[in-house]
Amino acid sequence: MKDQLSGLIIDIDGVLITGNQRIPGAIETLTFLAKKNFTFVLVTNTTRKSLTTIWHQLKGLGFPVEKNQIMTAPVACANWLKEKKAKRIHLLVSGSAVNDFKNFTITSSAPEYIVVGDLGNDLTFDKLNTAFRLIMKGAKLIALQKNRFWQTARGLSMDAGAIVAALEYATRKRAILIGKPKKEFFLEAVKILRSLPDEVAMIGDDLEADIGGAHNAGLKAIAVRTGKFENFSLVKSKIQPDLILDSIADLPKFIKE
Repeated sequence: MKDQLSGLIIDIDGVLITGNQRIPGAIETLTFLAKKNFTFVLVTNTTRKSLTTIWHQLKGLGFPVEKNQIMTAPVACANWLKEKKAKRIHLLVSGSAVNDFKNFTITSSAPEYIVVGDLGNDLTFDKLNTAFRLIMKGAKLIALQKNRFWQTARGLSMDAGAIVAALEYATRKRAILIGKPKKEFFLEAVKILRSLPDEVAMIGDDLEADIGGAHNAGLKAIAVRTGKFENFSLVKSKIQPDLILDSIADLPKFIKE
């Protein structure tokens, strides 16, 4: 597989970092890839932080990465909304990620789209019910991602998928998915790499969003045992990675062999 690769798509949370802690060997691996002129793009389904915030966080932790090497679900959504010529949106998004939607009118008065992410402790029934009512009045539902859970420094935490599922169930409307495992999200990353899908491998810790999504887009998929990977059952799953590494730190050895 390695001889066919020209680029890598690397998940951030659970692969490079957990919370604000570096996963051992992650910086060294990205440095190795850069020295070998091995192109890579970092991706994340994180919906609480803006692209700029994520970049500053990674740079602050010592990662050798530029802003144009990072792709996020909120920015992908903003680009999608721009293509649709949307103007008025309602956000169920918290944190600095709100800044990625600064070119739109944020309103609860007749929005065209409801954009849903992970609100964490900012989630309230009133916010959820407001979104429900707006969808029932005709607004379209957008899911930045549908992850079931994610790995935090304090343990597993429910993710945006649960919020999206509640709104889908109550409104009988299917959400438009933007982030992983959406096929188009992966293919956009492939474009950034200027490669072909079968020449790119996704490295992630989420069996459904990362590994399954990559295969659906025609990419190779490498799983790492860090992050939330151990919370998935490979034995029971139809989704199987092409390769499993203990961590991102083992990638240079795989490439060298």
